Amino acid sequence: MSPNNISKNDEDFLKEFLKEFYRKIINLENYIKYEELLSDWIQNFFIEKEKDSKIILKLMENHEERENWFSSIIGFFYENGINNDNIIIDKNKSLKLYSLVSIYNDDKKNKNLISTYQILNIIISKYLLSFYYYKDILYKRDLIAKEFRNSEIANVMSYNQFESFNGLEINICNDEINYIEKYFESFVKDSNESQNVKKKELMELNNLGYLYQYGIGKKKDEFKAFEFYLESAEGGNSDALNNLGYCYQNGIGIEKDEKKAFEWYLKAGNDGNLYAQYNIGICYQNGIGVKKDNEKAFEWYFKSAERGYSSAQNTLGNCYQNEIGIEKDLGEATFWYNKAAENGNKFAQYTLGKWYHEVMYDEIKAFELYRKSAKQEYKDAQFQLGCCYDYGIGTVINQGKAFELYKMAAEKGHASAQNNLGFLYKYGEGTEKDLNKAAYWYNKSAENGNKFAQYHLVDCYMNGEGVEKDEKKAFKLLKNLSEKSDLADAQCDLGYYYENGIGTKKDLKKAAYWYQKAADNGNNDVASCNVGECYELGNGVNKDLVKAFDYYKKSAENGFISAKFYLGYCYINGIGTEINREKGFKLYNEAARYNNNISILSFYDNDDEIFDDLEKVNYWYHKAAEDDNKIALYELGRIHESGIGVGINFVRAFEFYKKSANQGCIEAQYKLGCCYNTGIGTDIDKKLAFDLFELAAMEGNSDALECLALLYEQGMEEKDKK
Repeated sequence: MSPNNISKNDEDFLKEFLKEFYRKIINLENYIKYEELLSDWIQNFFIEKEKDSKIILKLMENHEERENWFSSIIGFFYENGINNDNIIIDKNKSLKLYSLVSIYNDDKKNKNLISTYQILNIIISKYLLSFYYYKDILYKRDLIAKEFRNSEIANVMSYNQFESFNGLEINICNDEINYIEKYFESFVKDSNESQNVKKKELMELNNLGYLYQYGIGKKKDEFKAFEFYLESAEGGNSDALNNLGYCYQNGIGIEKDEKKAFEWYLKAGNDGNLYAQYNIGICYQNGIGVKKDNEKAFEWYFKSAERGYSSAQNTLGNCYQNEIGIEKDLGEATFWYNKAAENGNKFAQYTLGKWYHEVMYDEIKAFELYRKSAKQEYKDAQFQLGCCYDYGIGTVINQGKAFELYKMAAEKGHASAQNNLGFLYKYGEGTEKDLNKAAYWYNKSAENGNKFAQYHLVDCYMNGEGVEKDEKKAFKLLKNLSEKSDLADAQCDLGYYYENGIGTKKDLKKAAYWYQKAADNGNNDVASCNVGECYELGNGVNKDLVKAFDYYKKSAENGFISAKFYLGYCYINGIGTEINREKGFKLYNEAARYNNNISILSFYDNDDEIFDDLEKVNYWYHKAAEDDNKIALYELGRIHESGIGVGINFVRAFEFYKKSANQGCIEAQYKLGCCYNTGIGTDIDKKLAFDLFELAAMEGNSDALECLALLYEQGMEEKDKK
């Protein structure tokens, strides 16, 4: 293809691409990831414009102005490949292309001959060469920049300084092409050379302050930094005016004085410094050195945002969303969040990601925005991106990637990521199973206040997973969590601990209290069922069969299998309601279909197993409704003691054994003796245990005979005969 064959549309696109690449590179905030960020931007730009990177590269390489206009971008293509298999990465070629730029000399005639696009190419090449050769310096500068980037809204310095390109001073805070054009027009008009020299001196003084403040190429000295900022500010340099305000606000090289900080910010803001304008907005919003005034804060944010500062644009979106100094307007909020996101603001990208995820239900768009924000090391976005990979939100499930992202966010202190990382380690999902690491991350998350991690840590101590088993520690953690949070599952478990004396003394009143708390906080299945049981049996509360029936009903309506059986039992036996055997049997049959009870299903390897067990439960509940039901009641006791189909319930097991034993079932008498002997579902009572063992032994139960002999060995006196 010859340059003469390039269409006007292609020519216009190449010029636009050059301008936009310039704008992007001078607004970079993360220098270490510049290759990744710029490559992503190019790909997205081409997708938006429906262009092919191979064709665009070919157009640039064949253009008659390729060396003057496009050498820098062509070099970047070869340095990074731009995700195109047909472009072979060639670092040497890219370096030669960066160095091709013809630097104009000081002759004004030559300056007049340089086009805007050549100027852009010069600037881009300078940046890419500096990235190429001075990565260590840029890394340190990037670490400093993070001081200003890591908070969604915080006062900032003018840390992007003026750069000098052989006499051409370009304010890299200002990315408008007409600024460059006007600057060069000033040479045609024979501008005041002495004035330009003075401006350059002031810029250099400000830069010296920056170098001394952070110890870049100089020994760190905040007092010298302040002096240089002051000298530059007194000469009228707006960046120095802003930086001086930052020094006063934070006590850098001078005694802290928020009023003076605001005064210097105001001088810089009135002089057009966009960082200072943003800082003034923060001062008004938070009352830093000035009376709080959200309307004025909004005005200053708007000034900075209009001039392209991404943090101000993001904050302006927040103002519109949350009525800070302006009426709520979600359309305007979205507009400014989009502007900030397009300028690479990680907070805006994350906010928009949440918007698309939770409001617009566009998971693919949400995923892309989370990804962009996460690449800039924003921990909230890394966590959300991890969730996307974990659950297949906007992408395919990839627990290995989920693990990597959770780990990144967890190491930055993200509590939810730490909790999720613990879960992946516990179950070996996306990584090798490691209970020690699981407990470690649960503990880190718990220390950061994550209630779910605190709950999981209870299980670690209860079961000895990754830590030494300690029921008292488990109880203490569970009690603290239940008292300080509204986590209904934890409160329900605490009731169970009190009911069964796990890690603490058995206390049925406290058990009933915590079951009730859990039910009130939304645990309408297990907790409500347990409250019903407390009222039915009078455990820790006054017996109330009507309330028992109501709580069983509430639990059954939420699909809890055990509650359906208990509610059916109430209907069949008239417990708290009128007898209705038809409803009772219907509930038994519904429960046997097991559709909703995840807590039970999780203990089974397959559907057939749970189906068989529930059929057994259903059978014995039906049999218990017959007149001669002692065997059925005994079997129901065994079912609830072992947790077959309906989950372990010692109290319920005790009650069924008791009813069966009262009807003369020898096996039930033995089991009831075991309950009294070891405190299963009731208080320990050795005398009652002895009586029941003796009764069953006399009827030939060999197990009861062995238990009776054991009690004798333990020093039990022979029962007085009447």
